[in-house]
Amino acid sequence: MLKNNATVNQQRGGRGWLLALALGLLACMVMGLVLVWSNIERMDTTYFINIAQNELRERRALRAKLEVERERLLSPYELRRRAEEFGMREPKPGQVRRMEIH
Repeated sequence: MLKNNATVNQQRGGRGWLLALALGLLACMVMGLVLVWSNIERMDTTYFINIAQNELRERRALRAKLEVERERLLSPYELRRRAEEFGMREPKPGQVRRMEIH
């Protein structure tokens, strides 16, 4: 009877060990998949951040160019040159009156 109990306990222990091993392997596989997935997500995020930073850099450069062009177009010399180009002349005395709006 003791021999039978010992054999049964050994079989249960053997199954328990196999079950623990299987669960350990499954946990390692899940952890590996999580690690791979997180690395893929990190690479995707880094890629999109780089795209956004490049676009922001391009927009800032374009804005700086537009600001320079705006300043050039609003300069008194450029305004005078364009006015002459369109045949405009300075007003003669008396042609311009001051208006007050109430």
